[in-house]
Amino acid sequence: MRPDGGPDRSLSSRRATVTEASAGHPGTTSATLGRNKFIGGNESSPTQPSPVPTVPTPVPSATGPIALPPASPRFDRLQSPVAPRLATPRMSAPSPRHHRKDSTLLTRSPAGFGSVLAGWLPFAGGPRSWSAKDRDGPSPLPTYGKRAGGSIPTRPFYPAEKRTDKRGYLLMARDVSLRPIYVLSRRSPVYLICALIVSVLFILNYSTSPSTQSVKLRVQGAVRPYIPQRAADAVQRYGKGGRRKKKLPKAGDAAAAAAAFREAQEPEMDRIQEDIRAEREQAARAAAKLAEKPRKRPTHADTAKLPPVGIDSRIPLEEGKPHPIPALMAKARRDWEELKGRQSKNFAEAVAEYKRRYGRNPPKGFDRWYAFAKSHNVLLIDEFDLIDKDLLIYRAFKPEVFRKRVTYLPEAMDTTWTIRVQRGRIYREGPLGHHDRAKGVEKLMARFAHFLPDMKIVYNGHDNARIALAAEERMRLEGLAKRGEYDDDENPPFDPKERGPFPNWGYPVFCPPGSPARELAFEGYGYHADLNATGFEMPPHPEGAIGSVIGDFKGYMDVCYAPHYRHTHCTTSWVFSHHPTPVLPFFSPGVQTTFGDIHALIVEQLELEAKHDPTWEERPFTSLQWRGQTSGPLWEKLTPWRTSQRARLHLLSHQEDGSRPVTLVDEDDIMHSTEMSNYRLNPLFLDTGMVGPAVQCVKEDGTCDEMYEVFQGYDKRISFDRASLYKYVLDVDGNSWSGRFRRLMLSNAAVVKSTIFPEFWTDWAIPWLHFIPMQVDYADMWDIMAFFRGGLNGEHAHDDLGKEIAVAGKEWVKQCYRWADLEAYQFRLLLEYGRLYTDETHPGSNDFDGDTSVEPKWNGPIREEM
Repeated sequence: MRPDGGPDRSLSSRRATVTEASAGHPGTTSATLGRNKFIGGNESSPTQPSPVPTVPTPVPSATGPIALPPASPRFDRLQSPVAPRLATPRMSAPSPRHHRKDSTLLTRSPAGFGSVLAGWLPFAGGPRSWSAKDRDGPSPLPTYGKRAGGSIPTRPFYPAEKRTDKRGYLLMARDVSLRPIYVLSRRSPVYLICALIVSVLFILNYSTSPSTQSVKLRVQGAVRPYIPQRAADAVQRYGKGGRRKKKLPKAGDAAAAAAAFREAQEPEMDRIQEDIRAEREQAARAAAKLAEKPRKRPTHADTAKLPPVGIDSRIPLEEGKPHPIPALMAKARRDWEELKGRQSKNFAEAVAEYKRRYGRNPPKGFDRWYAFAKSHNVLLIDEFDLIDKDLLIYRAFKPEVFRKRVTYLPEAMDTTWTIRVQRGRIYREGPLGHHDRAKGVEKLMARFAHFLPDMKIVYNGHDNARIALAAEERMRLEGLAKRGEYDDDENPPFDPKERGPFPNWGYPVFCPPGSPARELAFEGYGYHADLNATGFEMPPHPEGAIGSVIGDFKGYMDVCYAPHYRHTHCTTSWVFSHHPTPVLPFFSPGVQTTFGDIHALIVEQLELEAKHDPTWEERPFTSLQWRGQTSGPLWEKLTPWRTSQRARLHLLSHQEDGSRPVTLVDEDDIMHSTEMSNYRLNPLFLDTGMVGPAVQCVKEDGTCDEMYEVFQGYDKRISFDRASLYKYVLDVDGNSWSGRFRRLMLSNAAVVKSTIFPEFWTDWAIPWLHFIPMQVDYADMWDIMAFFRGGLNGEHAHDDLGKEIAVAGKEWVKQCYRWADLEAYQFRLLLEYGRLYTDETHPGSNDFDGDTSVEPKWNGPIREEM
């Protein structure tokens, strides 16, 4: 008995109890005792006696309790202070089926596979054997924390005695590695099963993804060409013959269903047989032509055959004529070399070129800007015409009136933020002054702010332009500025004096007289967008042409001269009339040609760069790649969102029914038009689509759900590493300007650009050399891809020309789209802006009048390029 009156559960008491039971039952032997489970162990097998020593029958004593023989070393160890945990009441329960919950047997002898399995897996059954070193009992699994009741002291995670031999370290590592398995198995088998399933799925996921070796083999032609999943799905639905598969008829209606099926398929089979015959005849003609004369490479530098550019800036594709893309690329290379060669070589030439272009003296501080630009190796030091175009209409205002218009901007427009420069210091103000865009502009100005006059600059918090300027008002203000005169409107609200001749104030109001948008033919395109449009509509090709490509990229972005794509872009497809707004110097990120905002530099995503950038040869996929969100318009019932640029891209690239004509070339680059099925064409040419969930949509009127139904779900996102396996990547407009253009151009892929927004770099990049221009309505998307990647089987591809554009584009970014180039543009823009903002103390006081014979030097720090 214990002092508190409770039963004595010590090992000595248990030993006495067992001995008494043995004495009272002569049939009890040492084998019977061996079958009683030891603390922390298992029951011994009947065929394998327990190693517990035989206990002799006790001899009664005359003076007191029964005298026991000396305990074995095994029992002595169990009662020693070294392992107090084994003597706890909970652990010394006399149940023969008792299993310890906080330790397990981890040592084993190499006596067979069963022993090994029992030693390593705590949940496995069967006998357990002990090595000679651990003959005294099992080693408990390391643990920590107090036991229930608080009577057991905290144990260290590792044993107190330090093992120095290698076997000790191996046992320690084994204990730690098996701890999670032990915990899971002791809680419930479900946890262990779930962990095993997750591990198997993880391994299968990475083992089935394309490895680097398989990608290399695919590039080398050792593996079958890549077929996108959508192509495989289309083949599964339609079959290789091009007809949609039908469900098998039921057993009761087999005869009728078979007859109806054959009758319905007869026209389709005839068409398929006709297509097969046409393909065979075409292949025979090509083989015969190839046998007559050897394959010769076309002369890509022949620009004499380049067709004239139309008023809509497109070049027609004509049947039987040479393809114009090689000639356009040759012209682009020549234009780039001429552009670099005519840049000013010194400060005197830069001042003279400024006066020649703009007819006035440079602004005050021009020498410091030139020193900054030269010290940072700005390549195109004279190409800043966009700044002059943006500020020309504001030169018609006196400085005090100009400041009033700047002050009035936050009242007239919502969602603004202001940059204030005072005594060389920069301050961010306004509701969005804490925004990352404001911080980015502040960082952009930090190195030259002390050279700027005091000024306030109001930025647009939205992505789109806000200053809607009628064409008559623009011409009036530009005329005043060129004559050196000022407008007489000096007080708010600064309503425009010219609003255009149209009472409905549609989009043509903002186009100049004589442009196609102002002609009667524009009635065919409609003043307002069609809410019933499906998004699959395509504008007509130029008369007598089988297609077209862009010949003048800057001219094409002016919708006044290319109104055919007006209703295929959310920015120009209007449902309601837009009223002309006051003329205010508003800095906006995305400005189309018909608006009066000033182009603002927004330094977002500039430092993003693909970590994995395979070379052109290591990229196996030749389809055009793009993923993007549902940005652009406000997706609601009252907007024609189906005809917006991203919606049409998704719909057209996922179209499976019907066919479309595609312009292909032969071995001599002679064009011919071929009708191709969409279900075969789109999956091989395009890997483009929007990703969910939908953004900028109105959920209350059901538009978000309707979008999901119209788009039949959204495409899956792909990683940067996966996107880096494509040779051609697309950059398409969202809300306005593109934040991903620089990142795409930095890769080894050829960038296809579709936009209506001129940016600061528009005068610096040459289309068809640094990137591939594509029309906003996507009328040339399949023709462009057919030229570069070839036909359905890749025949007559121009992979070398695609690589040339990719290499030239990446080199251009490193020369003309650096942080220093953005700083140089912002520096010069704010010098011009400051001249309009600051009063003149005397005529010409805000102009540069220094010595041009002395080459200015930049004394500030030189920024290392990103």
